Amino acid sequence: MFHVLGHPKVKAFITHGGTHGIYEGICNSVPMVMLPLFGDQSDNVHRMAVRGVGEVLTLFDITSEKLVEALNKVINDKSYKEKMLKLSAVHKDRPIEPLDLAVFWSEFVMRHGGAEHLRPAAHDLNWIQYHSLDVFTLLLTIVLIVVMVTVKCCKVCFRKCCGTKKTMKKKKNE
Repeated sequence: MFHVLGHPKVKAFITHGGTHGIYEGICNSVPMVMLPLFGDQSDNVHRMAVRGVGEVLTLFDITSEKLVEALNKVINDKSYKEKMLKLSAVHKDRPIEPLDLAVFWSEFVMRHGGAEHLRPAAHDLNWIQYHSLDVFTLLLTIVLIVVMVTVKCCKVCFRKCCGTKKTMKKKKNE
């Protein structure tokens, strides 16, 4: 996909607004027509629309006419391409190249004999703590106790209101 978007004749990109697709569009400076489907896509699409680098269509009211209109707008209005070029330049402007950054961290670890201070604390947890089973068990126990108390209270209230068969028979006999 990245190489296809990088072709100079690509004028627009129809995307669902996923993070990876958004970054591919930004890196290749291609204006987008975005159609969010689920998850974080709506937020991603909104952020791009606010920056003026694409048009948004919704799944519920999309028609072929609206799609063609959005594509024509993105392709023919040069402001979309200009804003995308600016956003791409900002995105690509890095103080250190990725290869240099990888070399730095490799040398850092070698200089300091490891990187114990960068090791996540999660590595020291046991299996139960790591998967939060202790918390889950506590919450499940609390929920079960609340349910049991509620059921018991309902039974007591029901017996007070309606009585039991034994008390009904005693009342009839008297």
